[in-house]
Amino acid sequence: MSRNDIKLHSPIEDQFSVNCIVASGAATSIESGEPTKTASSGYVAIMIDTDGTTGQRFAGIAKSDSSDTAAADGTVDLWLPLPGLIYSALAKTAANADTQAEVDGLFAKRVYFDLTSSAWTIDTGATDSATNCVVIIGGDYHTSTIYFTYSVSGTVFE
Repeated sequence: MSRNDIKLHSPIEDQFSVNCIVASGAATSIESGEPTKTASSGYVAIMIDTDGTTGQRFAGIAKSDSSDTAAADGTVDLWLPLPGLIYSALAKTAANADTQAEVDGLFAKRVYFDLTSSAWTIDTGATDSATNCVVIIGGDYHTSTIYFTYSVSGTVFE
C-alpha cells in the first residue's frame, strides 16, 4: 500500500485526532492516508479491499504511520470520522471521472474503498447501495479525484 492515498479535503484542527492502539504482527501495518476500522478490544486495523460499508466501523483516516512491529503493539494517530468532513482520493478507474459530466453524475452515489493495486482509491463503478458508506459529493475531473464524505452509519459514532 502507499502513503497519502486518501487526504482530508476540508481543513480540520489537531484536536479532532485521536491516538489508537494497533496490534502487533506486522511492521507499520497502517500508513498515513489509509482508512482504518475498529478491531477487537479497542484496537484499530487497516481496512481491506471493498471495505467502506456498514459492515465495518470506520475509525478514521491515518494521520501518521503506525508504530506496530511484528512483536509489539503500536499506535497510530487518526483523523476522527466527523460528520461533514470531506475527503479526497483518486477514482479506481480514471475514465469514470475524467469529465465534469461524469463527476456530476456521481453526486450522492454510495460506494466503497478499493485496494486492487497498491493504492487506495474510490470504486466509482460500484453499485450504489444503502450499505455503502463512501458518499461521493464531487471531484476534480482534471485529475480524476473524487471528493467524498463517509456515512455516519458506518463509523465509530453510529
